[in-house]
Amino acid sequence: MKRSILATLAVASLATMSLTGAGVTAANAVSPAATTVAVGAPNTAAQSADISQLRQEFNDYIAGLDLDADTRAAAEAAGSSDDALAAAAAKTLAQVKAALTDAGVDNEWTSGAINPDDYDCSTTDFREWARGQIAQIDPASWDWYQNGFLGLSPDLLVQYWTLMKTPTNPHDTALGPNGANTNELARTFTNLQRFWDVDTSKVGLVSLDGKVLGPDASADRQYVYDGLSKISPLGALFLRIGVEGGLSSGRLSGFPGGVENPMFSLNAFAIDPTHAGDSQATLETLGITRRVAMGQGILQMWNELGLGRVGGRAVMAHEFGHQVQYSDNLFETDITDEAEATRRTELMADALGTYFTVHKLGESLNKAYTLQDLQTFYNVGDCSFSNPGHHGTPNQRYRSSAWAADLVKSADDQGHILPSLTVADAFEKALPEIVAPDAH
Repeated sequence: MKRSILATLAVASLATMSLTGAGVTAANAVSPAATTVAVGAPNTAAQSADISQLRQEFNDYIAGLDLDADTRAAAEAAGSSDDALAAAAAKTLAQVKAALTDAGVDNEWTSGAINPDDYDCSTTDFREWARGQIAQIDPASWDWYQNGFLGLSPDLLVQYWTLMKTPTNPHDTALGPNGANTNELARTFTNLQRFWDVDTSKVGLVSLDGKVLGPDASADRQYVYDGLSKISPLGALFLRIGVEGGLSSGRLSGFPGGVENPMFSLNAFAIDPTHAGDSQATLETLGITRRVAMGQGILQMWNELGLGRVGGRAVMAHEFGHQVQYSDNLFETDITDEAEATRRTELMADALGTYFTVHKLGESLNKAYTLQDLQTFYNVGDCSFSNPGHHGTPNQRYRSSAWAADLVKSADDQGHILPSLTVADAFEKALPEIVAPDAH
């Protein structure tokens, strides 16, 4: 029986899984988007020992707020005991994160069936670069960003802010350090809308950045809190106390560069609310529309790794590949293991993206730039074999991209674009070879 993985992955994040198990500094942190929270318990040892203090701070906080009767009753019930506060936070966190999970922005951790001993999965320049960035962040600031108030974290605020932005003309969406990648990526985005044989006219482009945490962005943060109040008034309170409390205590100063720090936006994703399963109504209530989000951090990373001319375009083409998958209903699969099902989806998006970037009527990359395209996907491979957000090993992502480049180059008519479903069908036939064990 066919199953849909849209409820667990409606979109893919390129950076989410690639740092898992990295053993990095700053409280052994991984990519912000990969952070998971243990539902039903406080998130850190300090919070476990200090839950009573957190409860007092919460009660003092809500005492000075003008709340409607229902919200105040819920807040007072949550603050009635340590256990009640922890339980309310866990329930609220699960509700808030469910909408992000259904949208594909965040993924749960579950067991999988792939044997890591069968695969060669070494580190990459991308992971080493990210570890270096994390090592420079104050551990207390990093913990605040990931955990906030019992799990309702500034990371969630950044994600929701990105989802709630209104897409504008691609040329008005500043991308890359000081907008350096704006014109090139706007052109690529427009080209992608023209290239594929599906209707993507309503797909917008937004930037993913940490500016919502800045000192001049209080109105933007309030906009997010107000939006979340529509689906979880208590969640909005928890998020606000965690974010604003940390900002007022100077946690942002622990990030080199402040809101420009790339770890706030080392990600990219694509969503279509109509494919968000049970959370469709929630996302539409928040005014979230179909879009591709490009992280400033991931663009900075490619620039610093010497892949700036290709990396951003490759990432955008991959994310747009997910929009093609939405339109063609390509998330449906017979694969029952979530890690393998997600790997299939992600490797297909790599292939769709590379088909576009190499094609004469796409980005028409030359041989040298095609190699950089392949290196881009190699770099964002991950070793999280059992994670439902597993995107494929570095070698698998390289092979998927190389397969698509060969599909373009071997065509008799270089001026013809294959239908998206034809490319997808050919990819399905090649997939077993692409993911074949490669350990020596």
